[in-house]
Amino acid sequence: MMRRFSRRRRGGSEGRGRTIEAGEWLPKLLEHGVIEAARLEPWAESGVPDSVAAIGRGEGPDGSALIVAFSPGSATEALLGGLAAAQRAVETDSFAGEVKIVAPQWPSGARRLLGLLGRLPYGLEPVVAAGLGGDRVIVDVEPAAPLLTLNAAQLAARLATPELRVAFGRAAQALEGLAAKHGGCVRAGADRLELVVLARRVAELRLENEGIVLETQIGGRTTTPLSGADLAGAFDGLEGQLRRRLNDRKVREGEEGLRGRLVAELATGHELRSLRPWPLPGSELDEIDAVGLGAEGEPVVVAVREELDWAALANVLEALAPVEALLPVLFAEAAPPLRLGRQRLLLVSARFAEGLERALSALVLPFELRDVASTSGARVDLVSRAAGEGAQPRPGRRGRRRGGRGRSGFDEGRGDADERPSSREPAEDDADDRGDAEELAAEERGSEADENGGRGRRGRRRRGRRGGRGAESEGADLEREASGRESRELREGRESREGRDARDAEDGGGEGGRRRRRFEEVSLMDLDDGPGDDEGERAQEGESRGRRGRSRRRGRRSGRRGGAGDEGEATAEAASEEESAEVVTEEDLVDADDLSEILARLPDDVPEFEGGEARAPAYDDEEEDEEERGRGGRGPAPRAVEDPIDEVRAAMRRRSAVLVHADPDSLFAAILLARDIRQLEGLWIYPQSELMTFFRSIATDLRDDTPIFVIGFTPSPARDVVQASSLYRGRLHWFDRHAWPPEDLMALRGSLGADAVMGGDGLDSTLPLVLETCSRRSRFSDKLVDLATGRFTQHDFERWGRLWRARAEEISRKTGDIRSDLAPLLAGRPSDLAKEAAARELPPPPPEVAWIAERDFRLVYFGSHVMVVLEVDASLDVHLAARIARERYDATLSLARRVDDETFVFAGDEGTGKRALDYLAVSEHLAEKLEWVEARPDADHVARFRVRDLARHPERMEEILAEIAMGRSLLER
Repeated sequence: MMRRFSRRRRGGSEGRGRTIEAGEWLPKLLEHGVIEAARLEPWAESGVPDSVAAIGRGEGPDGSALIVAFSPGSATEALLGGLAAAQRAVETDSFAGEVKIVAPQWPSGARRLLGLLGRLPYGLEPVVAAGLGGDRVIVDVEPAAPLLTLNAAQLAARLATPELRVAFGRAAQALEGLAAKHGGCVRAGADRLELVVLARRVAELRLENEGIVLETQIGGRTTTPLSGADLAGAFDGLEGQLRRRLNDRKVREGEEGLRGRLVAELATGHELRSLRPWPLPGSELDEIDAVGLGAEGEPVVVAVREELDWAALANVLEALAPVEALLPVLFAEAAPPLRLGRQRLLLVSARFAEGLERALSALVLPFELRDVASTSGARVDLVSRAAGEGAQPRPGRRGRRRGGRGRSGFDEGRGDADERPSSREPAEDDADDRGDAEELAAEERGSEADENGGRGRRGRRRRGRRGGRGAESEGADLEREASGRESRELREGRESREGRDARDAEDGGGEGGRRRRRFEEVSLMDLDDGPGDDEGERAQEGESRGRRGRSRRRGRRSGRRGGAGDEGEATAEAASEEESAEVVTEEDLVDADDLSEILARLPDDVPEFEGGEARAPAYDDEEEDEEERGRGGRGPAPRAVEDPIDEVRAAMRRRSAVLVHADPDSLFAAILLARDIRQLEGLWIYPQSELMTFFRSIATDLRDDTPIFVIGFTPSPARDVVQASSLYRGRLHWFDRHAWPPEDLMALRGSLGADAVMGGDGLDSTLPLVLETCSRRSRFSDKLVDLATGRFTQHDFERWGRLWRARAEEISRKTGDIRSDLAPLLAGRPSDLAKEAAARELPPPPPEVAWIAERDFRLVYFGSHVMVVLEVDASLDVHLAARIARERYDATLSLARRVDDETFVFAGDEGTGKRALDYLAVSEHLAEKLEWVEARPDADHVARFRVRDLARHPERMEEILAEIAMGRSLLER
């Protein structure tokens, strides 16, 4: 049933079979002398897939940290993989060594990408390994810059006769009409007009042999010479083929359809202006989907994919330089403001490969990643995933002039074209510059090693040019000479000595240089900080959260344990603790912190440990065999009754009778209560109309000391119920989720005692009221709670949960004693339940499935979350309906309530990561901040709250949604 609304997608990168084995390629790099390293091993934890690049980590000849990225097929993918791995190393280990990017070839697109690198905390060196690419290295032809035209009129002017010019103008108008009709565009190339629909070139109108040719590219290439007489027939055939393609479901619902819908939505929106879809002429399938202008006039490049993997990102980045060359033509008529500087990258996808953000953060490009949250018709809903302003540009080189012809400083924002030396500059000067740069880089790396503990101090030797290695070394030297000064700019953002000293003087540093200032600015207070300071702060914060949560509910896990303790702790205790613990190492603190994240806080009623033999906890199948010992070991110690919950628990230790209302929610609450009681006199189910039948017939036959638990009933008829229940005062306990009239609630509390009535204030479920009184826990009881509150796993639901949800509906329509019907659940053996479910016919889907499928609901977007808001019919399960609605819209959160009910349930799917979402913290925040919001019981770990007078103040709903969105930090902590 739950698979019906799942958004599982197939395809994409699953079919990619190429694997780059790091264990195979890294030894070859060392053997051929491409990489000099004292140690180099595959790094499996780099976060870079082995289909992108082989990542190795080790030490250089001088002991410095080293990362190597190699790809035999794509230098761009090797560069992206190396950047992502290095950024991960910076985040985890403060990596500040050198990164070497190795590929057999560095084509022009990959070399242009080197100019986008920003200021990095590590050095980066691209290396050509021509001998590792295969038997032959094919040299790519450097394409000439295309001669672009602005419009169709310029192309028509090349035709010799007026008749051909008129025919070309009519054909161009026909292409424009098809583009407007089907959401495409017409772009001008050197000698042609191209019709692009859904990111694919479908036809082109070009000049050939002083004539006009229409070439269609749908279902094969077809070329048709055009004249004024046959234009109508040719374009009718083109439109027919275009319609067939657009009506293809695979195209419409696949990646091309997604790209077309999103471009159309951006064109009609207000985020980007002067939008030009699919701007690059000459490509059959475009890499760039659109270029527009942002709010400040900056160019924004948009790329949309169903799955954005590493190869797709590499293709997009390589296409940025051609797009940048087209910007003056594309925005020739754009209104101000217009700032044709560095582009901003907007990437949209339904699925992003892991680690792309790390690679992008090393580039100077501002970027934003957006997830496709949902698609309904032509509308595409997007959710921001990540964003970055780009790395800082590398500093400009301010080297000294040699013979009056050296290079001068350049602006930081320029590309590699500005960095190339003049052709008139002597080769000797270039070689001397390279030597100075390498020597300076070695000195700077040595100073950084001093800061990191002295490793490698004065140990870096200047590496000369490699020689004597055959064709590989010669190919590498040729490639370095061809790239000129470009490769030298990649060594750790190095600077000349003069430029560095000049900036030190401008900053007011005076004498001494940068390295001396680094040591002078180190604070002794910083050196004195130990791990215990931060740990103490975290412990105090965890204790404060634990004290706040303990007063509200049992068993909720606090953030940290073992901290500084309560503020009211005696000074003598603190002194004795200090004497008992003389030394606390950093490892001990880390271990204690990890354990506090794993261990849950004990309930308040658990007695202090007094010694004795340890025993293993009893779960599931062991419960029946260990009944007596389980009661003695896990139940509360005998003590005086202090509060109503203790009084109820004391009654639950005796043989008890349970009366449950005929509805599934009350039935699940009764099952959990019966599993906690263990000794049942009977378990009866009746509808509301037969409540007095129990008191007049069954209750009179019970022993005088038998506790009675009533679950899910309202006191109606009030007079009869109050009169009958007064006979059982002291042993009758009432649980109900409905909102009672105040006079009935007061009358029943007066009859039974205020502590014997739990509920009556209005709630979505009776479960939290019952669970507050339960003292025994088991894994199967937790599974039942998850099944009742819609948090079940797919595995449990398919094995036995689906059958027992349907069976609960059937049992709730019965009357009388139902212990035999519930015997499998009371025993709590999931293996037996699964065997029984496998032997029975699959029950029909619950009515919530059809109800959700027939309706549309409001979606709220904030951060990376999508929240569905729904009002559920009174006859349906609000938890299950919210779960199905989340799966239908692929939403992470839901806010649900029953119609005409003021109690909301705030929930979401359990995450698979280390950090779970804290829904209860959000409900607490709402109750504390808004005076008209009341917190509701949450012993079942469901976040619920009540909004008073919602019918009279509907605007409160919008305020609730705004507070949830603004309280995202509470949700994600």
